[in-house]
Amino acid sequence: MRRAVGAWVIGWLAAAGAGAQPLVPPEALARGRELMTLGDPLGAADAFHEALRGRGAGLHTVRVGVYCDITNLERQARAIGNPKELFVLRRSVAGRPCLGLFWGLFPSRTAAREALATMPATLRAAGQAPVAVSDVLPPGEPAPPQVATMPPPSPPGEAPVAPPAAATAPPEAPLATEPLVSEPAEAPPAVAPPAAPREVAPLESRPAEPPAEPVGVPTLEATVAYSGLWDDTFSRGGGDGFYELGWVLSLCGNLSRSIGVVGEASGHYSSEDTLDDAGAPLAVDRDLLGVHAGLRYTHRGGGRVAAYAQALGGWTRSGLEISGRRELEDAFSVQPGLGLHVRLSTSVGLAVGVDYRLVLGDEQDRGEVRFHAGVVIAAGER
Repeated sequence: MRRAVGAWVIGWLAAAGAGAQPLVPPEALARGRELMTLGDPLGAADAFHEALRGRGAGLHTVRVGVYCDITNLERQARAIGNPKELFVLRRSVAGRPCLGLFWGLFPSRTAAREALATMPATLRAAGQAPVAVSDVLPPGEPAPPQVATMPPPSPPGEAPVAPPAAATAPPEAPLATEPLVSEPAEAPPAVAPPAAPREVAPLESRPAEPPAEPVGVPTLEATVAYSGLWDDTFSRGGGDGFYELGWVLSLCGNLSRSIGVVGEASGHYSSEDTLDDAGAPLAVDRDLLGVHAGLRYTHRGGGRVAAYAQALGGWTRSGLEISGRRELEDAFSVQPGLGLHVRLSTSVGLAVGVDYRLVLGDEQDRGEVRFHAGVVIAAGER
């Protein structure tokens, strides 16, 4: 009786001491929370899995929901400010890769049930209940090798004899015929459960699957940029043909995740001092004004960078002013181009791009190479 009471007291003290420690060290979850804030829930799921593997035994959580459309999960997390209690893990629904959203880590099922009242109202739904972390954690590394070599439990009547028989049976097994040695022959069914996880593909193989596209698509993208332009025609006769001052304004309305309609206006300016045939000084000013529209194709992955290709057509006005006399030429032009948008936040990013413009003039055609760098501002979300 004293031994039983003593064991209960020691166990209770050990449980109380363990409860005083953090369930999972905050630094172990820091990487997953950082990736959630950066808009990478797939990477966050892998980081949370790594943090909870080996630490989640005995813990409970509240399952908020399972999302196969990652955009909906991101929108849900952003709406409540990505609190530290949220974490995600990879799930599979009918063979389709999805993500499960969970709330909190608790030492017991009772504590998790009480935490339901503290969840944000937008996360609550009928039927939510605590679940064990070990039940929702995807399979990880296989069990250690020594688990497969442990002897099976012996029948109660032969308990004193079975342990030494398990230790000595392997070298004797080919010659033994007694019932005592035949007991280990039943070992394969007993050790089969630990070997079962090896039949399941480990989590580390999941990145080979095509990842879902978690980044939202803005309704409108407006770009304001500095631009420089080089004209092959104006570079003849000793000039450099470079318009060092310029600007680009563009607006893209996204019809889908990849296709958008673009409208653009740009201006470029150059001036130089030269001499006429008589040696008198001349001030020569050139300017270009372009208005174009067309289609843009954008590749949006799961990161911060989106690359695009576009094909525009429109109108270019070329102006030339020499000693106060101004001449203008209007011509049709086509302008294919490439560019990158680097997202700094959900609404602001950096924009760089390069275009080739072919101006179909009355007297001669001109080729122009243009570059730009500036800021892109996103509004709305599809």
